[in-house]
Order: sequence, then structure tokens, then C-alpha cells
Amino acid sequence: MENKDLPLELVLIGGSSGSFVIFEEILKLLDRPLSCAILFVLHRGKSSLFELPKLFRSKTQVRMEEPQHLDPIMKNCIYFAVPDYHLLVGPDERFYLDGTEKDFFSRPSLDATFISAAQSGIYIKAAMIFSGASEDGALGMKIIAERGFKTYVQNPTIAEVERMPAAAIRTHGKHHILTENVFEEIRSILYSYST
Repeated sequence: MENKDLPLELVLIGGSSGSFVIFEEILKLLDRPLSCAILFVLHRGKSSLFELPKLFRSKTQVRMEEPQHLDPIMKNCIYFAVPDYHLLVGPDERFYLDGTEKDFFSRPSLDATFISAAQSGIYIKAAMIFSGASEDGALGMKIIAERGFKTYVQNPTIAEVERMPAAAIRTHGKHHILTENVFEEIRSILYSYST
């Protein structure tokens, strides 16, 4: 059961080409309530017709949403960035949808979400990057790591598309590298106590 007295914590998860299946597998790991909010950012075009919470409904019992402008960020909830907007995290623990220029030809972009979360003052329990065909997210991960939060990058050699995780490692060499036991590691991270 959620303890409303505990401060909000975020887990940020981003990816692009090759990450959809990874996101699906992560959701299957969530078999009990979470002490944090999880934000998934997947590159999706304006014409994307899929509502990810409906698509993934059978994968977990944890509540899933595509947040709207000014929605509060809640613990024990999974959020998916909506198509054609950057998903920003505000210091007031609310979401902001932003229609400004695309980053790396993408909206939503990982950097927009990750950088806004880093600047929000909300505790980031973990930030993760997986397979993708652009360098989006590398700067956001660097900023998060430099603020003392834990960052994890899929080993590029096992990523379906290595460019995104490789760029994150090249931009900041101190991320923890997720290996072949990636899902076992992720489950441990998600259900660990923050220190």
C-alpha cells in the first residue's frame, strides 16, 4: 500500500527502435505495488494510434496512464509519454505537455523528460536508456548522473540498435551498464529502497 507521507520518487526509462519489447518485459516484472512513479519515454510519431496503457493492460496490475497537461505525478503509477508532445516534469510534481521543436527529430524526446526531471528537485531513483537509433537521452542521462542519481545504460553490444546506449556511454562514462541479466537487474532496482 502506498505511504502518502513518503516523498515522490521517479524512475525514468527511455528508448526508441528496439525498445518496445524491452518495455513490455519490464512491465511484466511489476507484480506488486511501487514506491515510485515510472515514466516511460518511447519515440512515437504524431500519427501513432496506440494507447500504450491499453496495449500493455495484460502485462501488469500496476496502474498505467498517458498523462495530460497538469496531471499530478502519483506514486505506484506507470506513465507513458503521449505522441507529439515532450513530457516535462515540474517542480510542483505535475506533468507539463510541451509542443516546442522536436529533439533529434522526436517529440516526445528523452532529453526533454530527463532534463526537466533532473531540474525539478524530485528524487530520481534511477534513469535508464535502452536500444534506439538516435543520440537522444545522452545529455539528459549525463545531467542526471552529475546530480548524483543512479543511471543505467543497456550494453550496446546486446541492444537491438546500439546508437542510443552507445551515445549515452560516450557522453558520460560512469553509467552502470546493464548486462545480459538486464531484467533481473531492473527488477532489483525498481523494488530496492532508495539510499
